[in-house]
Amino acid sequence: MRPTGVLLPIALLLGTCACSSNSGGDTILVNSDCGLIRSDLLGTYTVVCAPGSTTLLNCSDVSVEGRIVSVTSAPLDFKRVQVFASAFNTGFSFSDGTSPQDLFGNSEIDSCAMSFSVLDDEGVYLNCFGTLDRPSRTVRAACDSTAVLQTPVTDPPTIVADCDLVPILQLTLTIH
Repeated sequence: MRPTGVLLPIALLLGTCACSSNSGGDTILVNSDCGLIRSDLLGTYTVVCAPGSTTLLNCSDVSVEGRIVSVTSAPLDFKRVQVFASAFNTGFSFSDGTSPQDLFGNSEIDSCAMSFSVLDDEGVYLNCFGTLDRPSRTVRAACDSTAVLQTPVTDPPTIVADCDLVPILQLTLTIH
């Protein structure tokens, strides 16, 4: 018998043992649900960026390619955030209720992953991703792309281009 023929049954046996408990033969199910509920998302949202600059690259409209976007550490408070069950995923959608929206996004109930966009003062939506820490109600997020809007920003906003951000911007979103 070839060595691979012996190793396959051993690997299957070890894999089966790793998925079950030694006490009474019960199977252990790992629950990866973070337990997110709607009330976890209620409150004032505060966004604080790590100050810095980034360059717009790989833009869908070359006229904005290479543009520099700068952010400051001045906190942005969103006091009227609305939270509702999402029609698009198993989670919640949220927005600040303004027109055009200054903050909007969604969160997944099983993983606490959040994706959201925040409008900066230069007319770009920073597209950010992170994971909500339920006890602290904080998301440390990376913003890797943007939607560049026509300025002055109108309602509804007109998207001029979608671009990557290099380097990626860091921000913190806190719900309190």
